[in-house]
Amino acid sequence: MPESMLVTKSYLAEDFLSQENLDRADETVFEVFAQMLGLPVAVAPPPIPEIGTGDERTAIVGYSGAMRGMCEVQMNQQSATAVASAMLGMPVDDEASLDDAVGEICNMIAGGWKDRIESLSSNCMISPPTVITGRTYKVHMSRPSIKMMRCYCFGGNHVFLTLRREDVHA
Repeated sequence: MPESMLVTKSYLAEDFLSQENLDRADETVFEVFAQMLGLPVAVAPPPIPEIGTGDERTAIVGYSGAMRGMCEVQMNQQSATAVASAMLGMPVDDEASLDDAVGEICNMIAGGWKDRIESLSSNCMISPPTVITGRTYKVHMSRPSIKMMRCYCFGGNHVFLTLRREDVHA
């Protein structure tokens, strides 16, 4: 059957919320931090630190195609500075460089996670990252969504990952 006639299989909610998917997210974050930043990262043990000190940066990359949703990466100023400095190989503290680094980390995690899933790899596109600073915002999707959240730690810093999948049956 010609490829154009194949029906794209959606990435189901059960697949999204599975332990296998959580493992994929972990593997992606570990790989991005090791290869791109040279930083070891681990899943943060409980209790998970609070988000909301006011100096957060959140990068968002959207998914469309076989799955609609988004990848959010959130970190505070200190964590963003550590990421940007590791990425550029020198101390960094200007706002534009911090935003670029957080956006690029989100982009790499979003793409790396999706590429680990056969039904999404070539059937799901990602948007360029959008970076938000501050803490007084809400993310709204056109339909209800399900989400998976995880916190990671590196060198005394934290990064929060949220993957959202639109509920296509709502």
